[in-house]
Amino acid sequence: MNFPDFPDKHKIFRLLFWSGIAILFAAPLEVFHLLLGVIHSLFEWIEASLDFIIDVVFDTKLHSTQIVVFYIMIAAIFYGFYRLWKGWHRFYGEKKQQLLMFFSDEIANILTYWRESVGNKIKLVSAVAVLIFLLFI
Repeated sequence: MNFPDFPDKHKIFRLLFWSGIAILFAAPLEVFHLLLGVIHSLFEWIEASLDFIIDVVFDTKLHSTQIVVFYIMIAAIFYGFYRLWKGWHRFYGEKKQQLLMFFSDEIANILTYWRESVGNKIKLVSAVAVLIFLLFI
């Protein structure tokens, strides 16, 4: 039984990266609005879940429940900021190095593709023109 050749991790990463860039060029405000909507829904779900848990476990009144949930959420947010502050330098250094290597590989691939034929040059220029057009729509 012959299986098709599956793309490797690098090819999948390239496809996801360029698809993400195209989406951001095509619909930047819609993507930002979707992201804020998801974050807001997640926040409301966490708040409602904590309200329910505190109310059931401790049998408190509404005001007391809201105060307890507020302080739990503030503590969780500050702990998240603390963890972000502690791990940011290592994470940033690793990702910066990976991104620089990725961009150098992509530039080399694009230059090789550009030098192959006139048809490839037309394709690249038209793809860039479409992305710029989508940015200004």
